[in-house]
Amino acid sequence: MIASKPRYRRCIAVDETKLCVKGVWVYVWSAVDVDSGELLALEASYGRSCLNAITFLKKALKLCSNKPLVIVDRGPWYRWALEKLGLEYRHERFGLRNRGERFLRYLKERTMVFHHKLSARNHIQGIKNLNLFLNLYTLYYQTIRMEGG
Repeated sequence: MIASKPRYRRCIAVDETKLCVKGVWVYVWSAVDVDSGELLALEASYGRSCLNAITFLKKALKLCSNKPLVIVDRGPWYRWALEKLGLEYRHERFGLRNRGERFLRYLKERTMVFHHKLSARNHIQGIKNLNLFLNLYTLYYQTIRMEGG
């Protein structure tokens, strides 16, 4: 169930959350296919701006053969990025966006025990290390967890 090839996606939920890693606050962005539950992209950044949003959305779109409907919250960083990419979008508090919310809650629950061991202090290497961890977490989430392991 690892999303590895671009395919048609009707709708994706995009969300971000704030996470404290060894005393440093970072933002973790996620994009989930609302129909299949596939995790399309997961990435950390120090900021939560329009530029961070467009960079993340481009990453998520690499696994879409079309321009899907994007469900987001009312974060002001999304509007410009979505319009710049020519994407149709909708703001939701609940509904389809819950797929993304549930994933981020699951991520926080599963990493709470050991996230303090990751380092995010060194801005360049810290984000690289955190994103490497998130890539490995994605593999776990979509293989072992989804298979019931």
